[in-house]
Amino acid sequence: MIYAVGDIHGQLTKLDGLLKLLDDAGLNHEHRLVFLGDYVDRGPDTAGVLRRLIDLRSTRPNTTFLRGNHEQMMLDARQKFDPSFDCDNPAGNCESGVFWFAEGGTETLQSYGARAGRHWSNLVPDEHWQFLHSTQLEYEEGAYRFVHAGVLPPGKRWNMDGFAADPRLWIRDVFHVSESDFGGKVIVFGHTPTSDGMPLMRWNKIGIDTGAGFGGPLTAVGLPEIYDRRKVQVLQT
Repeated sequence: MIYAVGDIHGQLTKLDGLLKLLDDAGLNHEHRLVFLGDYVDRGPDTAGVLRRLIDLRSTRPNTTFLRGNHEQMMLDARQKFDPSFDCDNPAGNCESGVFWFAEGGTETLQSYGARAGRHWSNLVPDEHWQFLHSTQLEYEEGAYRFVHAGVLPPGKRWNMDGFAADPRLWIRDVFHVSESDFGGKVIVFGHTPTSDGMPLMRWNKIGIDTGAGFGGPLTAVGLPEIYDRRKVQVLQT
């Protein structure tokens, strides 16, 4: 069994509740647990969320942490405003870091007792920066391919307002409407909140950002070995 968790956005209480539900549902160390990114920003306790995920990584090796666009913006903001820092990541673009403070970065800094200023990045523990930098852009297992936002469908072009941004972190409409079979893999993604607070399930994709960062539930799905929408287990807090 593979379990995937959607966008957390600084909601530690919801994360703790969901981890308990996963334990109650029978999650064990043989199961793969995949987090789809956007751990930071908007909610009240990004610092607490990252501490919890770092602890989970140390106790549960069979866990994968993907990067969301909000983690990328946070890394980009540090690289832009801290000349001593080089995250050496081709998925990033320093210009996107300019927007991070308005897109939830202010709440993230508040969770560390910091505010935007000359030395704000020093108040985020090195362990947290290392965790953000270690996140992956995608993961594949069995019938599924896991990414934060989606993938570029075959034959389509990608241009995000001139930014050299990775579509796996940012893509929306052209992916959402695609009827591609994506190489025979079901794409499991977050990034775009569903309007009804329930996962989006299509024959070729599963969207599990259910708006935790905007007052909605935090969602995990348990995925059967062979994809069947009727057999997907949905857990929410």
